[in-house]
This record gives sequence, C-alpha cells and structure tokens, in this order.
Amino acid sequence: MKKIRVFPISQYIAAALNLAEYERDENGTVIATVPNASGFFAQGDSFEEARQNLRDVIEGNIALALQLNLPLPIIEGIVIEEQDAETLAA
Repeated sequence: MKKIRVFPISQYIAAALNLAEYERDENGTVIATVPNASGFFAQGDSFEEARQNLRDVIEGNIALALQLNLPLPIIEGIVIEEQDAETLAA
C-alpha cells in the first residue's frame, strides 16, 4: 500500500527558517544554514538575500524529497505523518 507524507509545508519552512543561523565569511558573503538539516544552506550578499535563497533551497529540497521518497530533516515542532494513500482518497 502506498504511503503519503502529510505535513504543513508552509509551517515546516517557517520553522526551518526560524532555526537558521547566519554568518559572514571572509569575503563578506552571508552564509545561512539550518543546523542538523543536511542540504539546507544558502548564501547571499545580505541577510535578506541569504534568507530568501535559503527559503528557495528548503522548498526545492522538500519537493525533491517528496518526489524521490527521500527523508526530510526533522524540524522541531513539525509532525510529518505517513498515511495510506487509499485512506486519503476516500
């Protein structure tokens, strides 16, 4: 039976962004990372640009993980449930 992951994507993204850490590298580029979330990192010339790029990266990683049935990083406060596809279709 096919399983479907159900979770609030917008809340997942917001929670991941709230966990993000920002620092400037030696060239002044802002590096944004989400701790313990492999692949959730981006950069930009400013905090705002790095944050927007990080949002885009998180959205892309979610889409890829769902398409390829890969695990998503666990984000505190977000519950990812697996439900039977048939149950949701009924």
